[in-house]
Amino acid sequence: MSNSNQSFFSACRMPDQFAKVTCTQDKVIYTLSQLKQATVADIALKLKEYEPAVNTFTHEKNTIEVLNYLFDRGLVKITKQNGELNYNLVNA
Repeated sequence: MSNSNQSFFSACRMPDQFAKVTCTQDKVIYTLSQLKQATVADIALKLKEYEPAVNTFTHEKNTIEVLNYLFDRGLVKITKQNGELNYNLVNA
């Protein structure tokens, strides 16, 4: 893993509760870390449980943007299962 990726994960402290997470990127990372491996829909559904006032479409849109950002930096891995893309965090 590159030094920039190591710095990213070092700076990204995983909170012990979702309520302590403030930015969208950290919310998606936290949720994916709890699910271990998940589709965009899985993550959005879990985010909906954490934040029921936000609509599912918004959660899905935000999740896609964050996962694309993380994938471009080599911080998430994508596998295809049953025709769906599954994401998991790359071990730091």
